[in-house]
Amino acid sequence: PRSAPVPRPALRPSARKSSAMGRSNVRVIVRARPTAGYASDNFQFNEASDSIDLKLAKDDSGGVVNNQQESWHFKLDKVMANASQEQVFESCAADVVRSVMEGYNGTILAYGQTGAGKTHTMTGGHVGFADRGIVPRSISQIYAEAAARPENNITIRLSYCEIYNELMFDLLTDVGVAEQSGDLHIFEDTKGSIHVKGLSCPVAGTEEEALHIFFQGDTNRHVAEHALNKGSTRSHCVFTIHVESRSRVESNEKVIFSKLHLVDLAGSERVKKTGTDGVTLKEASYINKSLSFLEQVVVALGDKHRDHVPYRQSKLTHMLKDSLGGNCKTTMVANIWPEAKMLEETTSTLRFATRMMRVSNDATVNVHLDPQLLIRKYERQIKELRQELAMHNTLANRSQIQYEEYTPDEQRELESKVSRYLEGEIQELEVVSVRMALEAFSCFRKLYNDLRTELAQRPNLAVGVAGAADQAPPGAVAEEGDPSAPRQGEVGESEERGISVGIAPSSSRPAQEDRIASGDAGDSSGDGPGAGQDRTALGLGGRTSQAGLGEQPPDKQVAFQEWKGREGQVYEAAFEKNKTELKERKNEVRDLLKAANLAKAQIDEAKDKLARKQADKPPEGARDEELIDEEEYALIRSLKETKQKYRDAFEKHRQVKADVIQIEHLMQTCKTKLVQAFEEWFDQKYGQLARAQEKAAAEAATGERYDPQEMFDLMEADRLETQHPDALAYHKARKNAVREARQKRGPAPAVRAR
Repeated sequence: PRSAPVPRPALRPSARKSSAMGRSNVRVIVRARPTAGYASDNFQFNEASDSIDLKLAKDDSGGVVNNQQESWHFKLDKVMANASQEQVFESCAADVVRSVMEGYNGTILAYGQTGAGKTHTMTGGHVGFADRGIVPRSISQIYAEAAARPENNITIRLSYCEIYNELMFDLLTDVGVAEQSGDLHIFEDTKGSIHVKGLSCPVAGTEEEALHIFFQGDTNRHVAEHALNKGSTRSHCVFTIHVESRSRVESNEKVIFSKLHLVDLAGSERVKKTGTDGVTLKEASYINKSLSFLEQVVVALGDKHRDHVPYRQSKLTHMLKDSLGGNCKTTMVANIWPEAKMLEETTSTLRFATRMMRVSNDATVNVHLDPQLLIRKYERQIKELRQELAMHNTLANRSQIQYEEYTPDEQRELESKVSRYLEGEIQELEVVSVRMALEAFSCFRKLYNDLRTELAQRPNLAVGVAGAADQAPPGAVAEEGDPSAPRQGEVGESEERGISVGIAPSSSRPAQEDRIASGDAGDSSGDGPGAGQDRTALGLGGRTSQAGLGEQPPDKQVAFQEWKGREGQVYEAAFEKNKTELKERKNEVRDLLKAANLAKAQIDEAKDKLARKQADKPPEGARDEELIDEEEYALIRSLKETKQKYRDAFEKHRQVKADVIQIEHLMQTCKTKLVQAFEEWFDQKYGQLARAQEKAAAEAATGERYDPQEMFDLMEADRLETQHPDALAYHKARKNAVREARQKRGPAPAVRAR
């Protein structure tokens, strides 16, 4: 007997909210599986109006009076009949992923009967890179969005859990699923967020690492075969991307936490169609039971008169409490199978989809205060209290009291007082504050340590002087002139690109250069016009002749230095020009920073004077207007002018700082062009010889040749990089995950069918 028909959903699209924040209803998208047996008489997809019409002829066994419903009309957010994986991602997940990077929680779940294409929608097929599903594409977009936000420090963690027969398993742990007890505990924190205790959350630094973690966990899922699906997943899987974002530029740092649930639900089954028995039948009963609890939660959330929502009836609904009626932006993909024999399951899926559209969520940005932020806040409050205390001391004629740490000048002055007190010149040392007492104790400690060090070194003083006198050569005379005057070639002479280490003695020259110098001494001697040419031949030219003889190419560093003086002179001149301008700009930045700091100090001083002036004013009594005298007016005007000077200096500092960044970029570009031009010149002139030597060295070495598999991997990597920027990371992650899964299984094949 057929179940009783339900009334047509009366929800109007205008009554649903689609705001990016605040309360919004769950967005439902229907995706139809492509099939050769499409029942055009029963299904009509209206993609323009996002609706589906179902028709079913009456059963003749109903008799003459037959009130059986013949048609159904379902209005949804989006209907996709023949859509590619990319179109599904753009319609279902792209906006949710962007919201997650902005601090909102997001959930994308796939619902439908078994074999309708849920796993294909979430994970993807096995055709290739273009056939990947929502999860790999979401990972790629997450890392692309993180790279586009250099002002934030973003940490990405991943978790992957499986709910199989009402037991929860961690798919990312080193312990196999068969060895786990499945008793992972779900709990709710004080802020209402749902967490799973004991679930591993590894950090993924790159997109390839994240994809590898996902594929590695995906190989651990429970999969079986039945009449409708050769690779039916027998569990609910929740892959979660946890995003933690901290600002690098804001002074008041805040931490934003968000998470993206990517849920692949197990498909509902009719045992009479799947023909399951044994373990598979038990799995089907648990799947249908958990999906029934999920529908009860959805019905309760859609009923405004219900106070209690049964989240805790199953682990699936308990874990998705945030996604259903909580702080989350949720999108559901309802997968259907538009064939005549699947009409009952399709109608049930569409009814559930319309009920899900009534669920309302309240998405907000998840901002948490860092404990370090609270510490800085307390430090500011302490500073303000100290300033207020100093103001009260000034009003009470106690302005000499010091609460802040002593400056070096004040420490030296206090140390002098302590020394005179220890020598008896001062009978009493007046302590006016706790800070002074602490600083005085520090002075006592310093004097004590200095005296102890002096006493420890005193017996060795005479011995050290005698030894120095014995080691002095006879007849040594002190050098005349100023000892501090710099001399050319001395150690410590400041240069533009570093610090000189002096002139090396002639005996430290390498033996090869000595042989070259001695062998060509006759040619290079003399002051004639050919001498310079001969000396040049000893440098790059001489080595060029050796290269022509097949011995070895010239040293690349020496060739680079000489090439810069000839062919690369244009690049070198541009680099030096930018370097000089950069130095001038940095000096200007330093001067502007000093001016801004000076103006800031003047502002603080003017504020202090103005505060004291206002505190000294007598009470005005009952007068309505407050009068200021000329001195106070002058202070206010001076403070205003000083603030304007500070703003001007700071703005100019910002502009010059931007120029510095631009010049540094030009220098880097010029350096890159310089190196590229030299590499092209060097390869053109000596590349053939260098490659011949490398080939000979490779042939001489053993075990360094690429085998056919390695050569194939290299060619495959080049092909994938030209196909798509993310294709190489995707294929490498999947390949590594499959290899690791094969190693875990061992030489024997897996018993479980997949």
